[in-house]
Amino acid sequence: MNIEFNIQNEETVLLNVQKKEETLNEYNLIDRDNIVWMELSLSNKSLNIISKSDLITDDNDVIESKLDSLLHEIIEVEKSGTDGFTENSDVELNPYDPDKIKVRSDKMPITLLSTMIDSSDIDMNPDFQRNLVWNNFQKSRLIESILLRIPLPMFYFAEDFEGKLSVVDGLQRISTIKEFMDNKFPLKDLQYLNESCNGRYFKDEGKKVGLDTKYSRWFNLTTISANIIDPTSPYKVKYDIFRRINTGGRPLNNQEIRNCLTGQGLRDTLKEMIGSLEFKSATDNSIKSTRMDDQEIALRFLVFYKMFESTGNIDSYNGYMDAILDEFTENNIKTTKLELYKYAKYFSNSMQNAEYLIGRRYAFRKIMLKDIQPDSYKQLINKALFVCTSVLLAKYDTERVKELNEEQSLRNHIAEKINSDVELLYYLSYGTNGKANLIYTFNALKKLFKENIKY
Repeated sequence: MNIEFNIQNEETVLLNVQKKEETLNEYNLIDRDNIVWMELSLSNKSLNIISKSDLITDDNDVIESKLDSLLHEIIEVEKSGTDGFTENSDVELNPYDPDKIKVRSDKMPITLLSTMIDSSDIDMNPDFQRNLVWNNFQKSRLIESILLRIPLPMFYFAEDFEGKLSVVDGLQRISTIKEFMDNKFPLKDLQYLNESCNGRYFKDEGKKVGLDTKYSRWFNLTTISANIIDPTSPYKVKYDIFRRINTGGRPLNNQEIRNCLTGQGLRDTLKEMIGSLEFKSATDNSIKSTRMDDQEIALRFLVFYKMFESTGNIDSYNGYMDAILDEFTENNIKTTKLELYKYAKYFSNSMQNAEYLIGRRYAFRKIMLKDIQPDSYKQLINKALFVCTSVLLAKYDTERVKELNEEQSLRNHIAEKINSDVELLYYLSYGTNGKANLIYTFNALKKLFKENIKY
């Protein structure tokens, strides 16, 4: 999470957000040398400046504008329950060859959408839709635009080798059209057609009154314009287009994009993993599902556990977190839930071990000795610690662990290690997606667990 300011001598400085651990709603903006340039407090959904370096030359209006943009990101991190402040942003890795992009333009009758959805030729991903719901006003205005014969914005689809389509852009519009054709809602609060269409459904059904013939005919004659990504295009094209042109009510985060484009087997597996009582208990219900942060952290487990399973380490991690999560998602589009079953079991096993050996208040968190007091501030889930801890504890038999070890026997060892190992503390605090950060953390915990878990 970065923000750039202009400073003296016509230079700029790139600052990272650091949450003050001793307070609930205060943050520092620091540079790479950990020098504090600005102190901020979050109050009533606004960022207030506590102190600011005199070297920053941006005027107050510019600073306020930049902080407004930063505010949304901070609130999202606080809501997620995970420590996104410590993560670095990925730089584009191995960009695809633009000459290999194949996208064709097509026209599609609007009535065909419903048929294709019913036959699963268009993947509507109902799990994802739950988190992106338009209200009746938005839905009615879209249908009114169709009845007024106003062209709809371009739709984007990704086609697989079997000819099935996944929605890259236009999910809410297609969902609304499908719901209207299924008589799920009446039109309300229309701007131009209130007298003729208000309260009308798509068709007559019981007590539901459908559209007049004229409007029904206009609706049925509507065609949509679609750009369809050919399956031979590089897989990154789908993710890139989604990130660039998605026109939903808010920008989608990376996991929401993956969820739209993944296969049913992986989607169901992630859903099962984060829905388990073991996961919810071990994380103390801290990781929220609103923006699919819980699914992303479960996906990280799958990626790194499979890496660890084949080599005994995670040294092959390249340092580009979003890139490897995207690649894993793409490579497992056709993987069934049955094929991923054993990894979901390992995940459940790991959650039980983490809760028993570390404690639900402390597992996966950057705890130090001061943090293990009953009245201490509960740290956010640290994603680097989650990945390393969950992967390393996955194959320990839980019953044997409980038989041979005391409850929370690892808690103090972890706190002491983070407290005394300056390098580990740094790696868990800044740029935690980095290759060096994750590998150092993994090896430190691997050694600590080997020395302190009786097995």
